Amino acid sequence: QIQARLGSTRLPGKVLYQLGSKRVLGWVVNRAQNATKPTDIILTVGDCPENDAIREWCNRNGINYDTGPEGDLLERHLQAAEAADSDPAVRVTGDCPFVSPSEIDRVIEEHNHNQAQYTTNFTDKMPIGTAVDVIDRVVLEELRKLGDTHPVRRLRNNPEEWDVVFSPNEQWMAFGDAHIAVDTPDDYWLLSDAIEEVGDQPRAVAEYIAER
Repeated sequence: QIQARLGSTRLPGKVLYQLGSKRVLGWVVNRAQNATKPTDIILTVGDCPENDAIREWCNRNGINYDTGPEGDLLERHLQAAEAADSDPAVRVTGDCPFVSPSEIDRVIEEHNHNQAQYTTNFTDKMPIGTAVDVIDRVVLEELRKLGDTHPVRRLRNNPEEWDVVFSPNEQWMAFGDAHIAVDTPDDYWLLSDAIEEVGDQPRAVAEYIAER
């Protein structure tokens, strides 16, 4: 599942910005498609009218999407998981064009072999923009009953109360200070420069950003 909306406060519309040869969202979808473990790729799109541009982009490119409440990200992910009949749900965000396909596969494989209900590589040792979350659907359903609107915030903040495994990748720790998500105008231009300088492979971009 790839969460996407146009209502960013710091950089509105960023997921449809052109970044090198693709739009930001196009890179994320392409990375997920190049991973071998996910069985379905589906965008979770907010129901605000402004997101019609994302839905049109999906229609033009043959990408599956599910529309859910803009203000309830948890409900959007759970609704998309139910629509795709996927369990566990695998979550990446639409502003992370350099999330690695191999990292998506690694976190899924880790989740398949541990006893956790939630496995993530999201730690302060990893570059921002590489996060992959794998969440059992029953956990999303429990969070819904608790009234949460975010799929992983409670899990990350209270791991001792849930079956959580944090799984950073040692091969990425050398670039742990890199920020390779598109959050601000500065991020966008720096990542645009990175593609021009070193190409579009995630590790090369992370190394380039870490050296700046």
